[in-house]
Amino acid sequence: MRSFMGMSLSLTQYVGDKLSMLNIRSKSVNSQFIYNFLGTVVSSGVSFLTMPIFTRLLGATQYGNFSVYSSWVSIFTCFMGLSVYSSIGTGRLKFKEDYYSFRSSVLVEGSFFGVALVALALLGYGVIRKINDLPLIIYALILMEAFAAFVMTYVTTCWTHEKEGAKHFFIGLIKVVLTTALSLLFLFNWNPNLGELYYGRVFGMAFPQIFLAICMWVSIIKKKPIGYRKEYWLYGLSFGLPMIFHTLSHQVLTQSDRIMMESMGTNGVEIGIYSFFYSFSSILLTLRMALNNAWAPFYYDDLDRKEYEKLNKKIFNFCQIFVVLCGGFLMLSREVVKIFANDEYWAGMNILPVFVVMIYSIFTYQFYVNFEFYNAKPKIIATGTCATALANIVLNAILIPRYGMYGAAVASLLSYSILAMAHFAIVHFWKLQKYPLTSKPVFGGLIVVIMFCILYYVLKDLWVARWVLGVTLGVYLIVNIYKRKTIF
Repeated sequence: MRSFMGMSLSLTQYVGDKLSMLNIRSKSVNSQFIYNFLGTVVSSGVSFLTMPIFTRLLGATQYGNFSVYSSWVSIFTCFMGLSVYSSIGTGRLKFKEDYYSFRSSVLVEGSFFGVALVALALLGYGVIRKINDLPLIIYALILMEAFAAFVMTYVTTCWTHEKEGAKHFFIGLIKVVLTTALSLLFLFNWNPNLGELYYGRVFGMAFPQIFLAICMWVSIIKKKPIGYRKEYWLYGLSFGLPMIFHTLSHQVLTQSDRIMMESMGTNGVEIGIYSFFYSFSSILLTLRMALNNAWAPFYYDDLDRKEYEKLNKKIFNFCQIFVVLCGGFLMLSREVVKIFANDEYWAGMNILPVFVVMIYSIFTYQFYVNFEFYNAKPKIIATGTCATALANIVLNAILIPRYGMYGAAVASLLSYSILAMAHFAIVHFWKLQKYPLTSKPVFGGLIVVIMFCILYYVLKDLWVARWVLGVTLGVYLIVNIYKRKTIF
């Protein structure tokens, strides 16, 4: 046993050292975009593609048990480490002279509170057992995986703002390979005496992430070993505590529609169709996240140097990219949906543009939220998200009984539109600092996206015209990026 522990610690130390040493020189916007894009595709795309495999291996009941496990992990992750990773973006600028001390200290802070939460949650296992009959070993793995998720989010956030996208991609690739391979290994060789079949998927997901989280933790601390420092811990908490409410509210925004549809007696088939198109449109959300991961560090740098004219050009380019992605997605999606789903789902085709405009509203909102983050105003961000979550519940209660899944989609669209306009108003009427950037490309892009939504309906039976238009949009974007020699 001691030999095994020693080998595990040595391996962890070795991987942590290699992560610390990994250094890709190119930190341009283009290289960071490529690495972050690939990292996001690997993390999200492979999970999406492997879903049919695990649903078939587990069966409906066991897959449902695993889904419950995943939901608990998501809930505990909102609290784990008190979300102190949200302080990294501005902390890199505020403590630029001693940044590595700052990031190590705040990681220790999050880890301290994370371990405390794990201990308290284990003590409260009896209460959780009454709510959901979770075996102790599964409950313990939920807590450990949630803690690992905090550490991995913290470290990848550091790498994003340090323009170390290659590390993000590297660790994402390892995570996907290990979790997929180990899950398959457990499931194909599962012994029923060890417990229910879904335990194999749980172990396959949890063990690699816990191991990688330890390695990543070592890689950060090794650079600058430092623990408690009052100034850093207070700064981390000033961001982290409000962000707990922010992440919880986002959970409400993404989950309340389906929960309320079910509670209000909406037909199960309709909920299934709604869930499919919501998940299908999330391809655009994944692309938005990948783009923003590459965008945010350079955005903060340009704001810090007050290079507003340069940043306005980047905003125009960013909007151009995302508008083309939305337009191309709408033009090609009808046929792609027919490949991904059988004709039972096709009745929901008309709902897709509502989700696309909703996602563009989220895209709009990010510009103003990033500015609020730069000015260290996380409470405003959290308050806005909490209010939007409440508004979404109210709108769902009004619209779902009358319009079913379309009511739920419109409620989500209205909620995110209200959130985007609220943050627009905040930064434009802010006495602290006047918003120095343009919003014309953002709202001009919205008009273009709405025009593509109209074409989605008008050209519904003219697939050749839609595909020609979609391909033309792709060529147009590639030519523009080639001419300016930069993504943004």
